[in-house]
Amino acid sequence: MNWEIRVNLGRHERPGVDARGWLWAITRGDQAAQVVIEISGTAWSSDPLRLPEDTRHALETDGRTELLKVLDQDDPPRVIQCGFNGCSYLSAADVRGQTERNQPKVKQ
Repeated sequence: MNWEIRVNLGRHERPGVDARGWLWAITRGDQAAQVVIEISGTAWSSDPLRLPEDTRHALETDGRTELLKVLDQDDPPRVIQCGFNGCSYLSAADVRGQTERNQPKVKQ
């Protein structure tokens, strides 16, 4: 059984990441998940015609085109990052590692 799009929860920005995008809710049976589609800061401020096709389409559709590509995955990515190199997927573990790297260091 594939995941289904439930709702676009609106604009989203993760702390410490130079990107912004949209947060989507998806469901499969009684399971629920959220997927963030992010567009890099440089891609946001660029001419869309200079962007890779997948990034351009993600911008045009609030990320929906990229979300549709992962609905058949058993464990869809938690973050899809789009920029000048196209779109790539981050698993929950990748996101945790990225968040930990972006946390300020506490001096002891």
